[in-house]
Amino acid sequence: MKRVDAAKAAFYPSFDIKAFFGFNALDLSQLFLHASQQINIAPGLYLPVFDSGRLNASLGGERASSNATILQYNQAVLNAVRDVAQNGSALKDLSERTAMQQKKLQDVRFVFDSASARYGRGLVDRLQVEEARESAIQEQLALLELTGQSLQTSIALTKTLGGGYQAAVDAQS
Repeated sequence: MKRVDAAKAAFYPSFDIKAFFGFNALDLSQLFLHASQQINIAPGLYLPVFDSGRLNASLGGERASSNATILQYNQAVLNAVRDVAQNGSALKDLSERTAMQQKKLQDVRFVFDSASARYGRGLVDRLQVEEARESAIQEQLALLELTGQSLQTSIALTKTLGGGYQAAVDAQS
C-alpha cells in the first residue's frame, strides 16, 4: 500500500529548497576571511505535466501488484482457516471413534475373559478361547490405528496453527 501511495504522490508537484554555506579562496591566508564566505539558496520546482502517461502506468502497476498481494494473503488466510476447521473436525471425530472403540474393546475383552474362565472349568474348548483372543487382538489393533490417526491429525493441526499449539490435557489421563 505504501508503494501505491508513493505512486500517487508522484502526480503532485514538488518544491524544494537547496542551500549551502562554504568558503572560497585562492590563497590559504584568505580562506577564513569574511569576503571568502559564500552562501547560496536555490529553489526548485518540479511539475509532472508531461509524465502523466508514465505515472499512470506506474500507478496501475503498483495497484495491480498490491491487489495480487492482497489476493494471495486472503487465499492464505482462507486456506489456513479451512485446514484448522478440517483438522479440528477430524480430531473430534477420531476422539469419538476412539471412545467407541475402547468400549468395544472392553466388551471383547469381557468375552475373552469369560471364554477363558469357561475353558478353565472345562465348559468350552480351546478354539472358542482362541477366537475370542483373536477378536480382542483385532479390536486392540483397530484402537491403535485410531490412536495413530488421531496423533497424525493432531500434528497436522499443530502445524496448521503455526506450531507450539497444545490441546488441553484431560485431568483423568
